[in-house]
Amino acid sequence: MSKIGVNTGKIFEQLFDTVLPVQGYRILTKDEYVPFLVPTISGGKHLPDRVIETPDLRWLILSKKWQETAGTAEQKVPFEIIKLIDAIKNSNGKFPYAYLIIGGEGWTPKLKEAYLNGDLNKYINGTELVKVVNPERFLTLINRKIL
Repeated sequence: MSKIGVNTGKIFEQLFDTVLPVQGYRILTKDEYVPFLVPTISGGKHLPDRVIETPDLRWLILSKKWQETAGTAEQKVPFEIIKLIDAIKNSNGKFPYAYLIIGGEGWTPKLKEAYLNGDLNKYINGTELVKVVNPERFLTLINRKIL
């Protein structure tokens, strides 16, 4: 018997993989972007969910956290933001900023709201480099071609 919500993040990714190219964004291969990633605090490379090239040729890191039922995705958000900030700051300008898309209905409402409102700014330096958005906002940005 499969656990509820285990593979829903893949469906979430497939949605963006379908919509992004239609709107003129190119999804980069790992071979293209991995050389620009530095080791993380733990020593390994932070492999984001996606790196895209915008129609005006900027490279952006996309990370997603999906939480359909109560779980640990919401606890991983601060460290994900720290890793994204580190990747951006050490990319020699290759990545100007990143998006962290948080979706699903399993989030603690106050915590999800805090992430979306930028409340981590009080605790983590550099959060202006990571735009935390919900899927609806992200799709709107894609459709308007203003990522």
